[in-house]
Amino acid sequence: MSTRGAILLAVGMLILGLLLGAVTGGAAGYVVGQNARLTTQQEILSSQLPGQPNQPSQGTERVPSSRGLPPAMNVIGGARVTEVEKDSPADKAGVKVDDVITAVGSTKLGAQTSLADAIKTYKPGDKVDLAITRGSQTLTLAVQLGAAADNKDTAWLGIRYTPMIPGGQFRFPGG
Repeated sequence: MSTRGAILLAVGMLILGLLLGAVTGGAAGYVVGQNARLTTQQEILSSQLPGQPNQPSQGTERVPSSRGLPPAMNVIGGARVTEVEKDSPADKAGVKVDDVITAVGSTKLGAQTSLADAIKTYKPGDKVDLAITRGSQTLTLAVQLGAAADNKDTAWLGIRYTPMIPGGQFRFPGG
């Protein structure tokens, strides 16, 4: 191979390496950005729904999860219940920790509609059906919404949850 051919080969490999690095860096940046977006969106949703902070409030007890049933798996969209306030509308209706609420009335939850958005369309005292996935079961629970402590005109369910947004968090294998 001539000197000129070796130089062209080296330049070609350098360009190919730069392109592969850019593509790999772009994909990694996308994954990091999606995780940051989901974290921010969860914080916003938690702050929008009365009685839904990430930290347990005073007088709140964690209701045990559904014993003997695995957590709902392979559910796309919805809200995974992380805490149910004792004697809340959700508790009275039978909602359990690890349930995944997939719809409120006829409104399916997903990237465009959160649980907070769906509940905001109702008034305290309204009765609404919640579509729930519990383990491998699909249930419909009727709940009569209460009034939020800080605003009597705002409907209140009495849970804390984590949004399960389609295309959710990416985890590296083993991490």
